[in-house]
Amino acid sequence: MALAGCGQPLQLDAVQRTRTPLVAQSAVSTGMPDRTASTSAPTRVTQTAAQERSPTAAPATRTPTVQIIPSTPMPQTSDARWRAQQIDREVLDPPQVYRVVRRTPLFWFDPMTGQTLEIGTVLGDIPVQARFRLRATGEVALEVPYRINNDFGLTAISEAVRSRMEAAGYTVSVEAFVLESDAIQAP
Repeated sequence: MALAGCGQPLQLDAVQRTRTPLVAQSAVSTGMPDRTASTSAPTRVTQTAAQERSPTAAPATRTPTVQIIPSTPMPQTSDARWRAQQIDREVLDPPQVYRVVRRTPLFWFDPMTGQTLEIGTVLGDIPVQARFRLRATGEVALEVPYRINNDFGLTAISEAVRSRMEAAGYTVSVEAFVLESDAIQAP
């Protein structure tokens, strides 16, 4: 085999020539009309040389693929978020009327932000539909249904609180709560 480069023929050693594949003589153009490289190969290649240069291909095996699709939890409703804040919930069926003897704050849990907001203060009789402990503080609370701007003399709650109730999906009533204290008397 002879290659030409920079106008000079290049020589290859005999060992390399016996391992090159059979190629017919051809001229390869380098893009310039006056320079061509010609290659030639030995006319006889032994079986051993052919076997040496052919890699043995492993039989194709099919690799099993695993497709992982993460489970996306269903979005929780506002009610479900509120229930998640309660521990040891005890439903009072039918609701019982408790007496509040000193002004006591009435709270609402905003499920959209996770904040507890004071709606106003209550005094007098309130219907209690459940008793539970708050997950965040462990305090005992009493759940009270509250018709927005209607019950317990709370008819002008702040516009900001009403907007947050509406954003959470409550337009008529919410489940509010009071913290159990000596100001609240059980029936």
